[in-house]
Amino acid sequence: MSIRKIPMKKRAYLSEDNSLSTLDLEDRPEDSQVLKNLARIRETLLADRGNHDQAAKAFVSFVRAYSKHEASYIFRIKDLDLVGVAKSFGLLRLPRMPELKDINRQGWDDAEVDWDTYAYADAAQEAKRQAACAADKSQREEDKESRRAARAEMKKANSAWSDQTRRKEEKDLRKEKRTRKKKWLKAQTQAVGMPASPTETSLKRGRDNDGCLGSDDDDDGDDWDELAREERMAKKVRKGDVKQKTFDAEFGIDFL
Repeated sequence: MSIRKIPMKKRAYLSEDNSLSTLDLEDRPEDSQVLKNLARIRETLLADRGNHDQAAKAFVSFVRAYSKHEASYIFRIKDLDLVGVAKSFGLLRLPRMPELKDINRQGWDDAEVDWDTYAYADAAQEAKRQAACAADKSQREEDKESRRAARAEMKKANSAWSDQTRRKEEKDLRKEKRTRKKKWLKAQTQAVGMPASPTETSLKRGRDNDGCLGSDDDDDGDDWDELAREERMAKKVRKGDVKQKTFDAEFGIDFL
């Protein structure tokens, strides 16, 4: 107002005894009749849900009209006591609106209302509300079940993917071990001209370690089975029952 050069004079407000108060507006206590009148208005609103709907709409309309007033330099929404305005409308709870997002709600308490049973006085309107509530509840249950099924499906897919990855890793590890073993067999054969089967040496070494086959790696049973099969085939080669070419073709050994 001072910017507009509008002359104004601050005056004291009247107390309950009609005397002029000396307190500033910021220090002014709430009138003792506010809570009594609020309780009376809320009692009227609780008799019919339709009354509360109208009060809430009126409050929203008032606040938005105030915030968009052309004389915004006078009607400043930031300076308006929105909690006090809500009490004057007897609202049971504050509506959701941008103007109320960051306000100080000190002094405001929602009324204790069971909103599921808070009914309209008009029978047709109440029947419509109950039907909408039932449909909304059913939709929420369906959405909840859908989310639960989606989580279960995702968990199942992740589990299957994990098992598949683990099996692939184990397969790749066995393949790598077989490749190293064949290279070693080839090197041994080239060095000594096919002595007592290197697989036999490997098997004996495995037995000597702790008295049982494959004790160093219990998960590599398939590899030891392969070694045992090569050992049996090598013995047949030494006896002349199987040709060397057959042995080489069977286990992928190529001589240079």
